Amino acid sequence: MTSPELSSNETTSVSDPSGENFRSGFVALVGLPNSGKSTLVNALVGEKISATSPVAQTTRTLIQGILTSPKGQVVFFDTPGFHRLPHAFNHLMGTVSKEAIMSANVVVWVVGLEPFPSQAEVERMRQILLPSLGEKPLIIAATKMDRPKSQGMIPRLLEIEKWGFPAEIIPVSGLKSINLDRFVDLLFERLPQGEALFSPDWYTNQTVRQLAREFIQEKIFRQLREEVPHQSAVLIEEFEEASNPGDVTRITGSILVERTSQKGILIGQGGERVREISQAARLEIERLIGGKVFLRLDVRVAEGWRENPRKLRELGYMPDR
Repeated sequence: MTSPELSSNETTSVSDPSGENFRSGFVALVGLPNSGKSTLVNALVGEKISATSPVAQTTRTLIQGILTSPKGQVVFFDTPGFHRLPHAFNHLMGTVSKEAIMSANVVVWVVGLEPFPSQAEVERMRQILLPSLGEKPLIIAATKMDRPKSQGMIPRLLEIEKWGFPAEIIPVSGLKSINLDRFVDLLFERLPQGEALFSPDWYTNQTVRQLAREFIQEKIFRQLREEVPHQSAVLIEEFEEASNPGDVTRITGSILVERTSQKGILIGQGGERVREISQAARLEIERLIGGKVFLRLDVRVAEGWRENPRKLRELGYMPDR
């Protein structure tokens, strides 16, 4: 768990986190890949804790963001997107998302208005959500409300109403922070009364090591965008956090790929591409911790890692037995 110094959010002010009107609980944000879940969570907590990119499947693990206000505390589960890819790794990500639904007090289905889900995708979400909801409140957050051009936002909101889910629908934009206050109000109206679950100074329970992996993976997706990122994974092998102000945090990691040809693509001519990925991730981590970082990344082939339980455990995607 991260320290309060790392997780401090200076804009937070809590008058009485144990008062009788204080509300707290867990909110699962679920949906299809690339629907805007991570961008929305980052906007809500006011800090970047989830990797984002224009490519689907950037989020691969359950990431918790924490929003605390005088009204209460919301712990967000930013979940991997549901998709039908056949690998054991993708099945694990779907399991993580379903468990988040089961653990949450409120479920938010994040629906991107651009691109808009197909009818088949809507029916798939119906099959996933309705059996797991029980009596839990469901909210449909229609994200990217600033994006629809050809048909406009209103027709698509009306189409969502026709789907017939037992949910309140609210349009939002995480990227431009539109309508987020109303969205948070809806959450607090549905959360139970209770004390804060985390210190009011925290905005995430992720460690710097975990966030470093997220940021490196994000840079891979942003650099390559096509098939290679989905067949890559980041393994943090050594992490030596600075013990004194002015010291350097040292991180050594590997980018795993499934084929030798993918290794060449990731390394790039003369190592240029992996250097660009490393530099961009290093700057992101330095911004996070407010100090200097040394980051070394190697690229190596691990054939079939997405089907290998031992490798999935090593990468942190599967719990140890």
